[in-house]
Amino acid sequence: MAQWQVRDVLSADVITASADAPVAEIASLLAGRRISAVPIVDEFDVVIGVVSWTDLRDKLEIGEPDTTVHDGWLRRWMPPRTRWPVATAIDVMSAPAVTVRPDATVAAAARLMYQKKVARLLVVDGNGRLVGIVSRRDLLKVHARLDAVIRDEVMQQVLRRTLMIEPGTVRASVDDGLVTLSGRTGRKSTALAAVGLTEAVAGVTGVVDRLTFETDDTPAERSSAADPLLGWRIGRQPQPGPDPVDNHAGVPAETALVTSSRAPQ
Repeated sequence: MAQWQVRDVLSADVITASADAPVAEIASLLAGRRISAVPIVDEFDVVIGVVSWTDLRDKLEIGEPDTTVHDGWLRRWMPPRTRWPVATAIDVMSAPAVTVRPDATVAAAARLMYQKKVARLLVVDGNGRLVGIVSRRDLLKVHARLDAVIRDEVMQQVLRRTLMIEPGTVRASVDDGLVTLSGRTGRKSTALAAVGLTEAVAGVTGVVDRLTFETDDTPAERSSAADPLLGWRIGRQPQPGPDPVDNHAGVPAETALVTSSRAPQ
């Protein structure tokens, strides 16, 4: 089963700003939309950076209010070299932005977030164009799937379509992401595959294996002595017979005892 990818959980409706957008406009956008950051893109929608509240706080000076009549409180926020109304997004943005491709797995995206210590990733295509955004909350969607949805995927996709197990032969129950498989399969390899494929279903936190089987068809656990043709089936020559020096090898214990007790003729 394929793992969930970033494209499965990303948010495609992304608010962006241009590089020449005034800082005051950026701040108003963040506050008005109640978002923590906004991607900065060029005229081709290629991501060139991101502006967050942290960028505004760290890159703009917060000074004492000016008591003059004409400025009032407008000078509370000032960039190091210019007033707020003049500064633009490109002056305060963080670059390069932390990005991820749509075909990256959810696990890889989560690991990147942890490594870069960010709360969101910008999703870009092969040309760097913005296609969406993924947050920590989005990544948790994979673990928030309803048990009924997980059970349906296990029953239909794994058991019936992939393994072609007859309906009613194997049952699946799901409790908070934990899947219990019970029933009987014809072969042991089918039971093992059912467990492995179920573990790969998005949202599954674990699998309880209560499956039984009719035939053990796993060569690694069978003895070539019990099945002399085993070596031929898996591409190996049969194992050599007993050491010819041992005259009693392969002879029943009772016969060997009687033979050894006879006096020489």
